[in-house]
Amino acid sequence: MKIKTHTIVFSMLLICFYSCSFDKQGQWDISELYAQKIEGTSKILYKYDAWGGRDSHTYGFVILDSTEIFKIDLKNTLPFYKLSDIPNKNKIEGISHECYNSCEEEYYKSKPNYKPMKINKFQSNNINIENIIYQYRGYSEKDGGLESYVIDKFIETKDSLFFYNLNDVESMNGIHLDELKVKKGEVYLQLNNNKEIQKIIVEQINLDPITKEFIDGRTCFLTPKKKTFANEFSQRGIFRKIKITK
Repeated sequence: MKIKTHTIVFSMLLICFYSCSFDKQGQWDISELYAQKIEGTSKILYKYDAWGGRDSHTYGFVILDSTEIFKIDLKNTLPFYKLSDIPNKNKIEGISHECYNSCEEEYYKSKPNYKPMKINKFQSNNINIENIIYQYRGYSEKDGGLESYVIDKFIETKDSLFFYNLNDVESMNGIHLDELKVKKGEVYLQLNNNKEIQKIIVEQINLDPITKEFIDGRTCFLTPKKKTFANEFSQRGIFRKIKITK
């Protein structure tokens, strides 16, 4: 079986991440760091969260080559908050918002608009980037919903994950789902030192495929009932948490 060189490099980097970790990056104290290999390239998409002096806070996505060491780079941090599709060598698409007369006291005076106000296109690290910008009120009304479940098992396809026998054991509702389908792209695996999955976090954004109208958004926290390891998941559309040395 032929194994591509950039796949080997990414695997070696993950080994280094878990054994070497990352120290504080200059003035920034990294609180969370995730990495996802961009399919068909030698590049990695990082998602980070960091704190600096005087309670300054920064977070976001940044693209680096697999040969580069991660560091906080505000200039090259991508301008969106969430991904709306699976990153690939041709394009990375995400969403953000601007006021458009709907912030603060103008919020309830405004009419919610769920369609894009504009789409900014540019390149980062030789990959096409699309930032879909929504009106603040429209974005905030659609991007909601926190769910938490214990899961029994899962099946992965190229673009989706299917979770089965889900039980909400944290809220008073006690919701049970036979099945939950989510699309890949912004799926985060939280791991312990044995690379066993402690929690799966899914940020799910649904847009109309033609108009890009914001349909809905949800965040799911999923805890495996049985021992589940990171190597049971592919690299496509899935972030793995990187251990950070404090």
